Amino acid sequence: MDKKNRILESLKTLVSNVWYIVALVAICTAVIVIILNWGRTLLVIGNFIKVLAPFIIGFFLAYLIKPLVAIFKNLFNLAQRGRYMKVKKAVAVILSYVIIVGLIAIIIVYIAPQISESVKGIGKSITRGYNYVSTHKEEMNNMIPFINLGDLMEYIKDNMGNRILDQGEIIVPYVYEMSSSIAAVLYNILMGLVISIYMILDGRTLINHLKRGVYAIVPKDKSDGVWATMRECNHIFNGFLFGKAIDSLIIGIICLIAMSILRLPFALFMSLIVCITNMIPYFGPIIGAIPGVIIYLFINPKLSLIFAIMILVLQQFDGLYLGPKILGDLTGIKPLWVIFGITVGGAYFGFVGMFLGVPTVAVIMYLLNVFVEKKLHKKGIQLFDSK
Repeated sequence: MDKKNRILESLKTLVSNVWYIVALVAICTAVIVIILNWGRTLLVIGNFIKVLAPFIIGFFLAYLIKPLVAIFKNLFNLAQRGRYMKVKKAVAVILSYVIIVGLIAIIIVYIAPQISESVKGIGKSITRGYNYVSTHKEEMNNMIPFINLGDLMEYIKDNMGNRILDQGEIIVPYVYEMSSSIAAVLYNILMGLVISIYMILDGRTLINHLKRGVYAIVPKDKSDGVWATMRECNHIFNGFLFGKAIDSLIIGIICLIAMSILRLPFALFMSLIVCITNMIPYFGPIIGAIPGVIIYLFINPKLSLIFAIMILVLQQFDGLYLGPKILGDLTGIKPLWVIFGITVGGAYFGFVGMFLGVPTVAVIMYLLNVFVEKKLHKKGIQLFDSK
């Protein structure tokens, strides 16, 4: 009987090894085929992503809006704890989407036309600035000590302004080509909005399915730790996205109010740029200030100086007070790694990569720290962090 069992065990081991070898060969073959047909592979992946675009948009919308839903639910629970939970959740979702749709409607109906007028006005002001530089070059050279502002402006005009204007023939067809796909983009956004609603309403069920999958795959003694780590990663990433969005919105509003008080032209347009670029940590305000400084230089160098000082004050307020109050220490990473995340993310994914690079690096650093701490604990080594 023992001999028979040993033979069966040997056969099972042999079959398992054969299946392992077959699977390994199949995977290697698939990888080689993908590499040899890389262009076609990218095309297939791109088409697949296009099909999934509404679901991807829906996921990100749900991910960003869910904290707002949670805020409303917590407010409702203060009034009536433990009762009508489904009704509270439905009302919280409705209020959250009313706010989001309302903001989008304000942007389309009110802000977009003003931005269009601002862009036209900037073009006219830059044209006037060209003429001003040509006729007041010596006077501008004497405005700021140690800086020949007139020469600098003439250089910018000759090497940047004219070059931008010369690209009109290339830009116009490109804009036209972009506008032809607006219908598809609007469809994806609309479907994504609907999908995000269902994702939020079924959020608990989706999380439970994910949890079941984790506990089914991960060994029993490690399941709780893996799930807790995943929750912490989600807290870091989601908290940063939502917190930074609120922070940038507040900075944009303050910038608009300050520019209105200082009577700086194109206040709404410039404030919108500052609001969007402020989503990028550390360098966001500087990136947002550059277009305004250059534009105001052509209009009036004094306005450029006022705008630069205002952005500097706003950046200090955000970095020293507002940002820490809203975000706290969600990322917990040093400036060096923040710069690394922004640089790598921006190089591969542009503006979105610069924004998402920081929370992504924060999550990776957290996972690495958890891994290292476990290894040190197993070895009985206790080292103090060098924060």
